[in-house]
Amino acid sequence: MAEYMSDDPVWDSDPENMGPVVLRDLGVSEQLVQRLRAWNDRFGAIALTDFEFAGADEELSWRQDGLTLAYDLQNELPDIEISYAQDGDPRPVRDRRGP
Repeated sequence: MAEYMSDDPVWDSDPENMGPVVLRDLGVSEQLVQRLRAWNDRFGAIALTDFEFAGADEELSWRQDGLTLAYDLQNELPDIEISYAQDGDPRPVRDRRGP
């Protein structure tokens, strides 16, 4: 999920370890780390606008980019269940694949 206070917009939801994680510690590729941070930076850039995007198309694009990143993260971390919090779909990312 997007987070304006964290470098890496990925959280551990395990009740005993809940909180932000460091993607490099999980072995995530540098390229994906940078893409996730850039996506998060887009969210941080709207902080002074009460987190309102300039328009519906911009918000939809940001949400879609985030979901694509979640799929890529799931591919890099196949043994970890990845969820995506920005679209209201509670299913894990791996359960969303395919028709």
